[in-house]
Amino acid sequence: ERAVWTDTEIDQFLLYLSNNQDKISNTGNFKDPIYNGAAEAIYEYLQQGPAKTGTMYKTEMGIIKQTFNAIQKYCQQSGVHWDKIGGVNVEGDASTSVWNEYVSKKVCQVR
Repeated sequence: ERAVWTDTEIDQFLLYLSNNQDKISNTGNFKDPIYNGAAEAIYEYLQQGPAKTGTMYKTEMGIIKQTFNAIQKYCQQSGVHWDKIGGVNVEGDASTSVWNEYVSKKVCQVR
């Protein structure tokens, strides 16, 4: 069965990683025991789908990084908008066209 990620689980996952940032390896990544610990610590917040494993959390972290990097790259372009509350806040046909073109080229559709 496929993992289902709710906003609550993602929030708790990021909080768990933040609380364990002192355990980041020399490569800038967390090691497997941290992801396994996340699976145990966040189990109580599970709302849908099967119980998640450390491997699932590690995969989700990769997706979060891809999304973050795509947003960072988007924000470096001239004439674009992004804020932490409204996101890209696309309005109008021209903006929608630019956003859709950007997303189709830059963001991996993993989910």
